[in-house]
Amino acid sequence: MSQPPANNPLSASEPWNLVACGYAETTMLIFEPFADEAIAAAKLKPGSTVLDVACGPGTLALRLAQHAAQVHGIDFSEAMLAVFKSKIEQAGHRNIQLHCGDAQTLPYADETFDAAFSLFGLMFFPDRKLGFNEIYRTLKPGGSIALTSWAPVDQSPAMQTMFGALRAIKPDLPPPQRSIGTLEDPDVFRQEMQDAGFRNIEIRSVTQAFPVGSTAEFWDNLVKGSAPIQMMKKGLGEALWREKEKLALAWLEETLPTLKMPLTSDAWLGVGVK
Repeated sequence: MSQPPANNPLSASEPWNLVACGYAETTMLIFEPFADEAIAAAKLKPGSTVLDVACGPGTLALRLAQHAAQVHGIDFSEAMLAVFKSKIEQAGHRNIQLHCGDAQTLPYADETFDAAFSLFGLMFFPDRKLGFNEIYRTLKPGGSIALTSWAPVDQSPAMQTMFGALRAIKPDLPPPQRSIGTLEDPDVFRQEMQDAGFRNIEIRSVTQAFPVGSTAEFWDNLVKGSAPIQMMKKGLGEALWREKEKLALAWLEETLPTLKMPLTSDAWLGVGVK
């Protein structure tokens, strides 16, 4: 398939609304190094006006505010944007504007932005072609794009560990497979950027470590910050979840000490120019 299915639960706002507060507390911190890599790759010029697509609670946009004159963030999760707004107020930023809406139909004029970003966001769009085309439309000529997408799970010990814990809870959960035809494949990533009109395209690998701490802390952070886990928890109900997560903790207690490599996760960083 060339696009994720329309019924992909992570293409809807509900999982992200569920996880918003926990995501900002845990996953946001883990993602900040990926954000820094994307910002550095964009080589922003002073006075730039930039766009963050699927901005979430501001993982990348809050850091962009230190480099750009104006930052516009768009996301379809009201809960994520509520967290983002509180962070803007805490930091005292006056150069960030937020919009709640569908980033497949951006509410901005043609040739508005000097640069655009999407940190693990566009990869979930029901129609990635629309997402890439809209970013291209709203960029000025010569404007840059920098976005990240996960590499295959089998390249990421952290992701393998998370899915292993989930399968301890739900043994019939199929093991993660390489998703052919998605941005997991760097050739697909490059082709979709090229089809949208981007040039000087570079797709490179970025690896970041996930903090572990104790098994209980690692699991707690996973639960707080993972949208798929929050959806599973909601589906099971609180009482059954408390019983089932004991299985995940037991699996992690057995598995984590035996790992012969750091808990890292690989992503692709795609950059290009209009």
